[in-house]
Amino acid sequence: MCEIRDGTVDCLRSRLQLLSMWESAMLSELRCFWTIVAAVTVGLLMGCSGSGNGIANPDSTLAVNEDSAAFLDRISSQDKVSENDAMRGILLLLDGKDTVRTFKQRVEILLDRKIVDAKWGHDASRTLTRGKLAYMIYQATKIPGGVMLWLTGPSQRYCLRELQYRKIMTKGSFFVRVTGMEFVGVLGRADICIRTGKIPDMVGETDSE
Repeated sequence: MCEIRDGTVDCLRSRLQLLSMWESAMLSELRCFWTIVAAVTVGLLMGCSGSGNGIANPDSTLAVNEDSAAFLDRISSQDKVSENDAMRGILLLLDGKDTVRTFKQRVEILLDRKIVDAKWGHDASRTLTRGKLAYMIYQATKIPGGVMLWLTGPSQRYCLRELQYRKIMTKGSFFVRVTGMEFVGVLGRADICIRTGKIPDMVGETDSE
């Protein structure tokens, strides 16, 4: 306890020192907290953008001589789409065929055409996200982008926003996984864009010709 009689000034000084020490400790804790938050945020953003250019499961193969009809029939019943299947789908969209055997070969072809991002980490067995699908479709169809795409270049987030605006893809976050039926629907609308130069008026519209 502080003595009020002769030690009032010392008592106040002591309490102010304790208060100053407490404030310094709290500031230190806050700095530590925000440092952790910043590190986690950077990690999440890097993960969302697919940082790293390695290829996991590079020798994974798919059925040989699978044509578009067989591929779409197989994929449409799946509740998710692997990156390996997704890249086969993009090659079928662009070339009408997929003659390569391994996942690594598919990645290399699409990297060369700038259909996939060189900064992504690719994994044959990993589930495709809506952001990656949007990026590939945007690059494949060469649809004119909005202001942000013009200023920053293609990214998963802004490619998805552009395709949602044009009703090629439905609303939803870029990190959500793609179902087989959704993948087939997006490929169909992208095919119309590539063949006719026209964008379907609504999600689900097909070529009437």
